[in-house]
Amino acid sequence: MHSNYDVLIVGGGIIGSSIAYNLMNDEFSGTVAVFEKDPTYEFSSTTLSAGGIRRQFSTEVNIRISQYGVQFYEQFDEAMSVDGERAHGEFHQRGYLFLANEKNWPLMEQHHEFQTSLGVKVDLLSSEETLKIIPHLNTEDLVGASFSAGDGYLDPYGTLQGYAKKARCLGVTYVTDEVTKILRDKNRITGLVTDKGDTYNSSIVVNCAGPWAADVGRMAGVDLPVDPVRRMAYVFQPAEIFDYDLPLVIDVTGLYFRHETGRIIMTGKSISEEPSGINFAVDKAFFHDTMWPILANRIPVFDRLKLIRGWAGLYAINRLDSNALIGEHPDLEGFYMAIGFSGHGFQQAPAVGKGMSELIRLGHYEALDLSPLSYERVLTGKLVVEEEVV
Repeated sequence: MHSNYDVLIVGGGIIGSSIAYNLMNDEFSGTVAVFEKDPTYEFSSTTLSAGGIRRQFSTEVNIRISQYGVQFYEQFDEAMSVDGERAHGEFHQRGYLFLANEKNWPLMEQHHEFQTSLGVKVDLLSSEETLKIIPHLNTEDLVGASFSAGDGYLDPYGTLQGYAKKARCLGVTYVTDEVTKILRDKNRITGLVTDKGDTYNSSIVVNCAGPWAADVGRMAGVDLPVDPVRRMAYVFQPAEIFDYDLPLVIDVTGLYFRHETGRIIMTGKSISEEPSGINFAVDKAFFHDTMWPILANRIPVFDRLKLIRGWAGLYAINRLDSNALIGEHPDLEGFYMAIGFSGHGFQQAPAVGKGMSELIRLGHYEALDLSPLSYERVLTGKLVVEEEVV
């Protein structure tokens, strides 16, 4: 089978679906097809994520991206309505709370000044003020915290489905086949082939394959510095159910925790030495041996808990600077990418979808300048160093 489309998007997670939605919502006159090999999204980085969005970053481009995202997600459920039915992103703006000790407090003060200069509403709190937000907190080793009340989290699956359903409503075709080959004529993209042997012709292919982005790059004959790395999350029942809502808390150790529905607790922590590779195995020993002591130290009543479940998802790590690679590849005409988000894809999807729509339709950015995240920095070595990576 041969089919002709104007834009082919490889990967139907939140980034690919946001690009597809934005193209059609921006009245793109062409046709768009999204290829998603996992239509259940069982192994999607989107649905396995914590669903958070924050504006507390150290670089302007990341702050601007999240400012756009917060405003968009505040209206998301209504904007993604189809036939009168609202979407179910369910944005909980309970804030992000970064805890600080004597070691990281000076850097937090520096970031706070920069964030507020860009219009982010973020407060530096003393330990006493932090206790007003979380009365159960152990603050013995803390100097204070950075808190942005407008940040928060959404339901990842509901948000993804909202994007995909709206994109389909606007005319996007979703193909549940695996892409096995990218077609090119010299330095120009001409289409792709699926595992069913079907050929789809197009002068534009957008790589949104997340942890599999480097595989898609190799299909096109280009090397992309993106590696899949496992990240695990857990949900537990604490011995005491709080009568208040937790923000998303980032401990000084890098461990995070927040409330889930029913005020059970979701938590996670990166393993710095985690090897790259496709790995969905859940290590319960890591929770018991490494995470539980941290949790019990920070919230003493967490010394008694019941682990309910755990799961593993994949970050698509840009091994150069842990920031996204966005835009057209300089050596392959028509090969676009929105990859390497290193755990920030969910929160950056609104702005990246809008920016990629503009770049494909107009050849330049208008709503937000995403050029600092272009592939050119791989060639020049002028990296975007983000100091607020969790």
